[in-house]
Amino acid sequence: MNRKTNLRALRLRYEIPLSEMSAASGLSNQYISRAELGEISPTPRLEDKLGDAVDAVILRRRERLSALERSFTVHKGRLLQREEGVTDE
Repeated sequence: MNRKTNLRALRLRYEIPLSEMSAASGLSNQYISRAELGEISPTPRLEDKLGDAVDAVILRRRERLSALERSFTVHKGRLLQREEGVTDE
């Protein structure tokens, strides 16, 4: 039986790869996948570990989007101009 957990639904909806969850949680891709499919019994410790991993992913993405927003603001209206100080390889 292929049960879809809330974690799997969120991960797929927001395009979070297993590798990103693995890096954030310290758990293997395979272990997370098995947990998502209901093959591993959910424990409070596992729930906390995966919840902390999702929080970490959100924080990293928020920081990257903030950096993108700052950079975009600097270059808005000049997006197709050559980047200064960088040579083409």
